[in-house]
Amino acid sequence: MSDASNAQWKKAIASVFAAVAALLFIYRDVAAFTVKTWMDNGTYTHGFLIFPISLWLVWRRRAILSAISPSPDYRGIAAVILAGMLWQLGYQAGAMVVEQYSLVFMIIASVWTLLGSAAFRQITFPMFFLLLAVPFGEALIPPMMNFTADFTVAALQFTGIPVYREGTFFSLPSGNWSVVEACSGLRYFVSSLTLGVLYAYLTYSSTWRRLTFVAISALIPIIANGLRAYMIVMIGHLSGMRLAVGVDHLIYGWLFFGIVMLLLFWLGSFFRDNRDGHAASQPAPAQQQGAGNFIPALAAILVLALASPLYATHLDKSLNAPAELSLSVPSGPWQPDPRPLSDWTPHYLGSRAGLSQTYTRDGNAVSLYIGYYRGQSRGFELVTSTNQLVTTHDREWGNVGEAEKKIFISGVRIPVVEASLRSPGMRLLVWQWYWVDGQWVLNSYLAKLLEVKSRLIDGRDDAAVVILATPLQGRAEAESALGNFATQMLPGIASTLNNAVKAVHAD
Repeated sequence: MSDASNAQWKKAIASVFAAVAALLFIYRDVAAFTVKTWMDNGTYTHGFLIFPISLWLVWRRRAILSAISPSPDYRGIAAVILAGMLWQLGYQAGAMVVEQYSLVFMIIASVWTLLGSAAFRQITFPMFFLLLAVPFGEALIPPMMNFTADFTVAALQFTGIPVYREGTFFSLPSGNWSVVEACSGLRYFVSSLTLGVLYAYLTYSSTWRRLTFVAISALIPIIANGLRAYMIVMIGHLSGMRLAVGVDHLIYGWLFFGIVMLLLFWLGSFFRDNRDGHAASQPAPAQQQGAGNFIPALAAILVLALASPLYATHLDKSLNAPAELSLSVPSGPWQPDPRPLSDWTPHYLGSRAGLSQTYTRDGNAVSLYIGYYRGQSRGFELVTSTNQLVTTHDREWGNVGEAEKKIFISGVRIPVVEASLRSPGMRLLVWQWYWVDGQWVLNSYLAKLLEVKSRLIDGRDDAAVVILATPLQGRAEAESALGNFATQMLPGIASTLNNAVKAVHAD
């Protein structure tokens, strides 16, 4: 490396570190939340290793990079702008994972802009490897829990053991079991996928081998988690519930996962393609012409990076300050009853106003819960993974199954989630749906999009969750009670929510 090239690389590296430091400071709330997630959630502890590994992967390419003279490529500015727009959408939707990915994409785009395309092509994988630092996969937990329960119950029945199942709860003659969040296998999936991506890059040179191994590393932990759950239940069953029901439950799980990963990498070694070292196998690229000045490129990145947070602050100020609201729904034929229906309460946090009331009619009882949200921010959001009917940590109540259902009120089709809840002394049938931007919706992603639209166009983000519950003794009778209540009361509920919007946003 010539003295001129060496000096150019020092300037380039300094500007890259300056850009990354500035981005982490500008988006410090996102960065702090990410680090806190790494610290608090064992599923994502590997995030602390992603940046050092990425730097090591770049260092391995130093011989090839030394033949390139870095120079800014302003085509990367377009990627910085797109990342900023993506962050804006994530912020307005309250989707932290989108904000996190946007920050990483902004870092990647900044490196491309400052180093230029020739240098960036040599470190493309280390840069995109940074995406694995983002905590992801919470949306996969419910389907993975259901798959684990399906797999375990099917395996037990194949073994000849009778099983009674309700949702993710199942009973054997020897005892009761449930698939909780920690048993979903998400931790194994994330760990296996991260290791699989790194192993594939270091071991193979052909694209199809890499993609095949990554796909296998994503599939194997899901199946292996089902086998793990089955074996733990079998150990508990055959030992009379003396083994695999405490801390050893986790120990057996991680030992099994470690063995599975060792077997996966051992088998993967048999399909290595011929290569004499990743860096050495690459031909030396042609020298990039031109030195370039990094200051204008760095300044452009910082200005664009600041634009999105400044605009978000402007939008936040344009929203009316949260106000205390009082919700009152006209009762009609259903009369309020001061007695609570049960000791169950939906786990919806951060609402600005709420209503929880039991109503009775002709011997039927229905509880109505409304959580009203506005001026939404982190911790005060309607649609979030922490808001749910029953948490997995609830020791009294459990959600034993839910499905989407369509109900018709005055000819209008309304999608709801119908869930069955149980406690030791009671069962409930529950209907749940959202009210966003004056519309009844069920899909969480659609609700988020409607909230973003309302914030950007109308300058407000009023939304609510509506939940009905009735005792579940017979499903037909319970559905009839909920249907009658919805038919009679939904117009009043809609009017109440619309009036709340008008009252809060009145000049």
